[in-house]
Amino acid sequence: MRNFFRKRRGVDTPEHDAAAATIRPDAAGRGEARSDAAARATAAAAVAAARLTAPAAPSRLRPVPAAGPERRAPVAPALPPAAAAPPAGDAVDLPRFAFPVSSALKPQRGGEAALLTGLTPEVNGILREAFTPTRPKKQLNSLFVGRNATLKRIISAVEEERAHVILFGDRGRGKTSLSNAIEQIAAQAGYLAIKMTCSGELTFEDIFRHVLKRIPSTYYRSGSDSPFASRRTFNSFAELLPEGTFSVTELNDVLETIQNTHVLLILDEYDRVTDEDFRNKLAELFKNLTDSSIPMTLMVVGVAENLDQLLGKHPSIQRSLVPVHLPLMSDEEIERLIHAGAENAGLSFAADAVRRIADFARGLPYYAQLLGLHSARSAFSRGARDVGREDLAYAVSRCLQEAERGIVESYNRALAGRRRDTLEDVLHAAALCPADAYGAFDPADMTGPDGAAPGRDVAELLERLTGDDHGAVLVAMPEPGRIRYRFRNQMARQYVLMRIAEERGAI
Repeated sequence: MRNFFRKRRGVDTPEHDAAAATIRPDAAGRGEARSDAAARATAAAAVAAARLTAPAAPSRLRPVPAAGPERRAPVAPALPPAAAAPPAGDAVDLPRFAFPVSSALKPQRGGEAALLTGLTPEVNGILREAFTPTRPKKQLNSLFVGRNATLKRIISAVEEERAHVILFGDRGRGKTSLSNAIEQIAAQAGYLAIKMTCSGELTFEDIFRHVLKRIPSTYYRSGSDSPFASRRTFNSFAELLPEGTFSVTELNDVLETIQNTHVLLILDEYDRVTDEDFRNKLAELFKNLTDSSIPMTLMVVGVAENLDQLLGKHPSIQRSLVPVHLPLMSDEEIERLIHAGAENAGLSFAADAVRRIADFARGLPYYAQLLGLHSARSAFSRGARDVGREDLAYAVSRCLQEAERGIVESYNRALAGRRRDTLEDVLHAAALCPADAYGAFDPADMTGPDGAAPGRDVAELLERLTGDDHGAVLVAMPEPGRIRYRFRNQMARQYVLMRIAEERGAI
């Protein structure tokens, strides 16, 4: 056991040191506040004058001009006087926004001048479009990579089986991007595709009033047998609903009058729905739509580990549903994702940097996009178009800084108490262990730094890591003849890999 989990503490590489220095400014570089008021005012005036008249200070990190006529060389925006002059006094030493509003910086492009220099709104915009960790893919273009098998399964369920679809999985796997793709593919085939985002504040009635507002009256089936035959003119199906609350039966009466189209309704982020009445009514609607000939198919998308967790226990409706558990991406898909973003941004990633990103991401597109974005920013800021290990080291440090507080706390609790070094090695081996498409691994597949099989007490240590005293970072999955494990928060696996790699200088 001790031999298997022996410590391999390494000295940080020069690249790692450079990245750390980039994101951890030396305290000596921060100006100390002066007690003399006159001196502070003089310093403020000098800083303001320098910002208005002097060119940007030289830096190790400089952008390079973009190739081709379509992209101009990044130019640092000029600060207007109102934005350039900082307040007098101690506020001179406070951090500043990288770009003023007058430079036409859009909110989603953000600034990183506090950490990197040489990045302009134009460069940030290009990189933000190429790598989108915080935004789902909205367009079917070269940046949408992989997921062909899952797309085929969903299309088959809707088109051939006329079944409703439940798409679920851990956060960061790309469920919303995939549902956006389904919406566009369905619309291209002539479906009336409508996508709604759920929340804890919206009721069942709120959601379906909004849905019916988007179904124009041109799809109304008139006739003497219609319950709304007396209605002569209306603009949308929402006008056929009664005022206030309505029952599922009343909603059904409205939906039955749809003709000459097929509605694909996508309810995204359904896990945010906490109202039990909403869940019960949706379950009833599932059953009614299946038992009738109403031309509407539902696709429910949410964070969950299984069907019951997302929809509740409604066994009567499960025969009409096709559950689709979104798997992790393959390493090949992750690498294609990075190359697609790099091509879009006019960059190239070194082969070993791409492989390392795939190693850290472990099939989670969120972390692949985040590492790609920060690595690209680092390369641009140092005047390069080739992303290498130095840039990846910076990206890992940024990801660790931005990690969820809950993941950080669970990690620290996991290693609390006695045998910290051994527990760290066990946790690291668990994160490195080959896993299935949904993140579950078998302890029998764990290996130590020297490739040896795990010792006898690894099972006891893994069990300890499932307890609250050690952060409950793992979840046991008992199966006939064995116990498999997975990380309770799938993103904790990537955090463990990146944190230990940085601490051991192994990036």
